Amino acid sequence: MFKSVTLEVTGEQRLNCEKCEERVTRLLTALQGVRQVRAQALDQRIEVLFDTTKVEPAALAKCLGDVGYETRVVN
Repeated sequence: MFKSVTLEVTGEQRLNCEKCEERVTRLLTALQGVRQVRAQALDQRIEVLFDTTKVEPAALAKCLGDVGYETRVVN
């Protein structure tokens, strides 16, 4: 079953440019079960479509946290 979640970047390390958006997209799409990622530096939001049977939102946040992006679930 696919689910969508929106994460907001809240820490000191921010999405500053297109390269940051691409990095986050590449990191998350490498996770098994992640189908689509849309990172937006303008509003510091990352939208992820994922398979709930293969990955959990906590794993998405951990993946981002491992490279310095603190996030919180918005929806």
